Amino acid sequence: MSQEWQDRLGEDLSQAPDHFKKLIEVIAKLRHPQDGCPWDLKQDHRSLRRFMIEEAYEAAEAMAGDDFDHLREELGDVLLQVVLNSQLLRDSGEEGITSVIESITDKMVRRHPHVFDESSGKLTEDEVKANWQKIKSEEKPDSVEHTFANEEKETFPALMQAYKIGKRAEKVRFDWADAEQVWQQLSSELEELRIEIDRGNQQAIVDEMGDVFFSLAQLCRHLKVDPEVAASQGNQKFLRRFRVIDGLVQAQGKSLSDLDLEEMEEFWKRAKQIDRNR
Repeated sequence: MSQEWQDRLGEDLSQAPDHFKKLIEVIAKLRHPQDGCPWDLKQDHRSLRRFMIEEAYEAAEAMAGDDFDHLREELGDVLLQVVLNSQLLRDSGEEGITSVIESITDKMVRRHPHVFDESSGKLTEDEVKANWQKIKSEEKPDSVEHTFANEEKETFPALMQAYKIGKRAEKVRFDWADAEQVWQQLSSELEELRIEIDRGNQQAIVDEMGDVFFSLAQLCRHLKVDPEVAASQGNQKFLRRFRVIDGLVQAQGKSLSDLDLEEMEEFWKRAKQIDRNR
């Protein structure tokens, strides 16, 4: 098995340079000042942010399935964003893709001494995580103040950020003792939300809804559930069952717009049963 793995690595190492050079050349041509693509020339890092996020989410969705051709396609789209943003750096006189690759390569080697430094010895998974954090903290510039609050990134999806904030709060021992206590907190937040809904105070509703989502993320953390994964699975379940409804309705020669709410509820119950029996 080890030799087979080594053979596959050798194949990738022999072919990757040519393919990667071609990709760099294609992206550079799209950004040529005179002969490039007008759309690509118009972009900057800010305008490309949403594409990076969208492609990352589409790749993450593909990673949850078994369609590897689709996964390769989505990973390619993510790689496109990396190379395109690197080309923008180059076009502005900064170091480009070579520096990006060197930086991440050096970081991976530096943060895995147990793999690349024979004198370090083998580590357990927990020791690897602890060592990663230790090395990471040593890499921070001394001139930057790293506090609990300012280390949190504001660009993460909100549920993921709430989950990460909770993990950091746990490290400084500002946390609920167990999932039951978080459940009580969540119940309290839901009651407060109900009060503001009854009052009709829209801003207060938004504030209380935020507290509900934050508490829900902490409940997920205590139950060892990734809130983004759980939310995504819930979305996919709804879409999967709605596709069943579409099929059932079409089989009767109808369309969704023909149904009233009561009929929709009946189709929804049937779709749930079909989905559960799969």
